[in-house]
Amino acid sequence: MRIIDQDLWDAVRTRQGALKVKNTNTPIWDRRRPKTLFSGLMSCGQCGGGFSKVNKHSFGCSTARNKGKACCTNMAMISQEELERLVLAALQNNLMDQDALAMFCEEYAKERNRLQASAAQNRNALIKELATVKADHAKLVDAILAGIPAARVKDRMLAFDARRIELEAQLERDPAPSPIRIHPKMAETYRDKISDLISQLQEPDGMLAAKDALRGLVDRIVLTPTEPEGKLSVHLHGALADLL
Repeated sequence: MRIIDQDLWDAVRTRQGALKVKNTNTPIWDRRRPKTLFSGLMSCGQCGGGFSKVNKHSFGCSTARNKGKACCTNMAMISQEELERLVLAALQNNLMDQDALAMFCEEYAKERNRLQASAAQNRNALIKELATVKADHAKLVDAILAGIPAARVKDRMLAFDARRIELEAQLERDPAPSPIRIHPKMAETYRDKISDLISQLQEPDGMLAAKDALRGLVDRIVLTPTEPEGKLSVHLHGALADLL
C-alpha cells in the first residue's frame, strides 16, 4: 500500500537525520518554532535570566516576575514591535559597522595568518617525510633489482608503503590553506542582503526562511534597565566571524 518507492523513502530519512537543531542532537522537526522573531534570544542584563511575553504585546524579565525582587528587580518592559525595529535596524546598520569591520578584519587576518603559518609548517614536514619515504622505498626496489633477495627487505618495504599511504591520506585531508580574501564591498553587500531578508518578512513564501536567517545572525539580545527612566537599553551580540 506504499505511495512512494523505497529509494525515495531512504533518501528523505537520511536527509532528516542530518537536520539537527543548532548545538543539540534534537531533530529539526521536534523543535518548536519560535513564536516571535527573536524568541529565546533575549536575556536580562541585570540577572541573566530570559525575557518572555508578559502580555500580548510586550516582553519582560521572566526571573523578576516568577521569582520576585530577591532574584531580580528588572520590571521594565519593551514592546515586540519596538524590539524588532531596534534589532533589525542594528543588524542592518551597526553589526557590520565599517570601522569595526576594518578592525576586526585586521585582527582576524593576523590570527588566520598565524594559524596558516603553523599549518604550513606542519604540512611541509609531512611533505618532506613523504619524499624521504618514497626515496627509501625506491632504494629497496633498486637493491632487489641489483640482486638482494626480496625476502630480506620485504618487511621494510611494506612499512615504507604503509607510511606513504598514511602520509598521502593526511595531506589530502588537510589541504593547503587558501589565502584570505575579504572583498572591500563586503559590508555593503551584507547590508543589501539584510535589507532583502527584512523585506521577505512580509512575504508568505519567504517569511520562515527569512526569520531563520535573521535569527542565525544573532547570538543574544541583552536588555538592561536604565535609570531613572525605567526603560531598557538593547545590546545586540552577533557572530561577526560567522558572518565573514
